[in-house]
Amino acid sequence: MTRRPLDFRIRKERIALALDRNHLCHEGFAQELGICRQYWSMLFNARRSVPPRIRSRLLASPRLAGIPESELWVVRPADEHRSD
Repeated sequence: MTRRPLDFRIRKERIALALDRNHLCHEGFAQELGICRQYWSMLFNARRSVPPRIRSRLLASPRLAGIPESELWVVRPADEHRSD
């Protein structure tokens, strides 16, 4: 049996609140994650699925400490989202 790929899309409300609480702009947070601002924008605005390496970095970020994984992103089978 083949596993269906999963699609991880960011829930922007909680992350935006955490960034605001830490007085951090999106560009600064992207730098902390080790990615460019444009790629972060695509992830944040749910235009791209969040890959495992970025999910790990988000979970390890002290800026998002205390936020449960279930509140950081929505997980669905990949075919339920519009194509990128």
